Order: sequence, then C-alpha cells, then structure tokens
Amino acid sequence: MSKIRKPLLASLVLSTALLLSACTGAATPTATAVPKPTDPPKPTAVPPTAVPPTAAPTAVPPTAAPTAVPATATPVPKPTTAPPCGDKTKLSKSISMYNWSDYIADDILTAFEKECGVQVNIDNYDDNESMFAKFQAGGNPGYDIIVPSDYMVEKMIAAGLLLKIDYANVPNIGNIDPSHRNLYFDPKSEYSVAYFWGTTGIAYDTAKVKRDITSWKDLLEPAADIKGKIGMLMDQREALGAALRLKGYSANSTDAKQIDEAKNLLIAQKKDVKGYYSSVDNRANLVSGDVVIAMMYTGDAINAAAEKPTIKYVIPTDVSTVWQDNLAIPKGAKNKYTAEVFINYLLRADMAAKNANDRKFPTPNAEAIKQGLIDKDLMGNKAIYPDVAALGKKLEFLVRGDAKSQALYDKAWTEVGVE
Repeated sequence: MSKIRKPLLASLVLSTALLLSACTGAATPTATAVPKPTDPPKPTAVPPTAVPPTAAPTAVPPTAAPTAVPATATPVPKPTTAPPCGDKTKLSKSISMYNWSDYIADDILTAFEKECGVQVNIDNYDDNESMFAKFQAGGNPGYDIIVPSDYMVEKMIAAGLLLKIDYANVPNIGNIDPSHRNLYFDPKSEYSVAYFWGTTGIAYDTAKVKRDITSWKDLLEPAADIKGKIGMLMDQREALGAALRLKGYSANSTDAKQIDEAKNLLIAQKKDVKGYYSSVDNRANLVSGDVVIAMMYTGDAINAAAEKPTIKYVIPTDVSTVWQDNLAIPKGAKNKYTAEVFINYLLRADMAAKNANDRKFPTPNAEAIKQGLIDKDLMGNKAIYPDVAALGKKLEFLVRGDAKSQALYDKAWTEVGVE
C-alpha cells in the first residue's frame, strides 16, 4: 500500500492511455503524491481529498480517510538538528529488521553502523500474511522493526502486535509529507511511519510480447503467446484483488459470491501460469527470460527495466492497487529506543533520497524531494511517480476486512492451491 510535495505536474488531462505507457524512465512527466486510502492526491502540496474505493455491486465498508488531519492526531515535530544517533549511551549494539526482500539500500546499513555503531541485521519475508502469521503464532521472534503494508498495519494494531512510536526520538517525522500521515489504517500515526509507496501493475518484455499489455484481462485470461510464461504475485490479496477487479468488483469485496468468482478465475488461469513468486523473484525471472510477463510492484519492475531495457511496466487500465509500506515496531521488541533512532535516521532527507534512488520506489519524504535529491529520471517517470490525480478511481488501497471476510479470502486462496 504518499505524501510528497512536488512541483506541478504535466496536465491532469493527460489520457489514461498515456499514463499507462510510462516505462523504464523514458517518460518525463512530473510526479504527484500518493493518495490517502482510496483517495488519489492532487499534484500539489495540498493534501488530497478522499475518494471512495471502486464500488463493488454489494456494499463494501467505506475506507476513505478524513480530508483533514484530525485534531487529535499525533503532533508532528519539525525536523531538528538533533544528533543523528540520539543518545549513544542508550543504543544497543544491534537491531533486527524484518523486511521485504531487497527493500533497503546496503549503503544505508553501512552508514548507520559507521555513524552510530549499531549493526542492522535483516531477515526477509515475501508477503504480509506470512509475516503476520509468524507474529500471531508465537509472538515476536526477535525483531525490532518490521515493514507492514497499509492494511496490515491496521490488522496488527487490532491484534495488539504493534507498539506506539515515541516521536520524541523521531524528530525527522516532519520530513514526511502530510498526505502520508494519519491515513485510514493508523488515523493518528501512532504506530507507523511511511517508508515507500507505489502501485501494483504488470511488467512484460516487449521483445517477446509483440503487443500492448493494458489490462488485468491480458494477464488473467491470457492469449497463446504468453501462456506458460506468466509470473503471478505470491500475495493472496493482490492476486485475488486483480481477479475481483477484472470481474468488475472492488478488491475489498466482502461478498462471498464475488470472491468465489475471483477464485475460479485464478483456478482457470493456473494452467497457464509459470508460478507464483515474490515480486523480487518475478523481477529476476523476467530479466532471465523464465517468464515474459509478471505481476509486480513498482520498484521491482523499474529495477528489472534498468537491467533489461525491453521490459515495460504498466498500471492496468482497470483498477489497480496503490499501497504504502510503513516502518513499525512490533510488540516485544527488545531494542525499541534504538529502533526509533534508526527510523529517524531513515527519515533524514539524504538517507531517504539514497534509499529511493537505490531501490527505485517512490519516497514519501517531502524534504528529500524539496531539496532536489531524488534522481530526475525517477521523478520524471510516471511508472514510478504516477499522476494519481488523473488516474482517480483507477487506484484503490487494499483494506483489512473483518474476520468473516478474511476467512472467505483464506478459503479462496487455499482452493486456488498456490504453493
């Protein structure tokens, strides 16, 4: 599952087709902020107004955040010139981070250890559900920082699995654009801090697929030229969400019949799929030629295109996911103060820019953008910083459903038989 104050973009009347043609950094339009949940922002510094998610034929609980920051929201301090390492006498020698694969620049870890004397140990997970299951099953297995997506933050708060962040130790929170704070999944930003944001779309090798890919239909009801060469995301909500959208429903549907339709679509497609993989593995498979088309997250697709220029990333003309990943401290963390100091370090404008430039995911760090620290070819690429205002209801957040609806998704996913 972006609050970025950026310069005014190219005209909002650009057609959706033009937006979706962006790839590999060749496009040059200007970036806009990520939306509030189900709410694409305007291409200015002004926080966006709420837009409801794409409606399913049956009622789906509203997910739009308020257009104004609640009066009770966590106060946001201005960035300070406080020591980058906080109180060194209180720092632990190491912390453990549970993160998505290939999702932080190695230079940042090296710099933090050199500057602050703290080693950051990284373990990886490939989807939100497996990360959640680990904490739910046996408590915290030893991590100080995790990186849950938007709806998963809400789910973990409800399960009592996250700790509130002490912002006295994170003064650089003021660098985060307001449109990335106080969102639906954490209305007071008490438990989470924006890390990266982006979209979920389709990447394909134009050297092998000699036609334009524009829709989830191209992926889920494939033509002969890509059968057996498709990489799907090993992500329950994303895969079922894409199928729901192709059927004309919201990816947040709570209707058992609609979820069943989506399940059946994935089952029918399965014979034509090479496999279900993480986004990072889909990137590697696309570059190597093991697949010619894959469901992927923004940054992984752009990194793939950097390695193989014939790869193109598109946001489907149907509804697609906009997401925000967040830094959070899990309950049971043994080094909470050091984790907060590391979060503050990541929110420094120079470090946020280093991370965004290296990983090629959109940053929510307004100060990094204001200072011109983000590579111009990234800022100008609409596949990375899409014009979400123009896309409007073509983007929606995935949201946490209640236990009953989650059970429907779990059952459907089991019946798809993804291993």
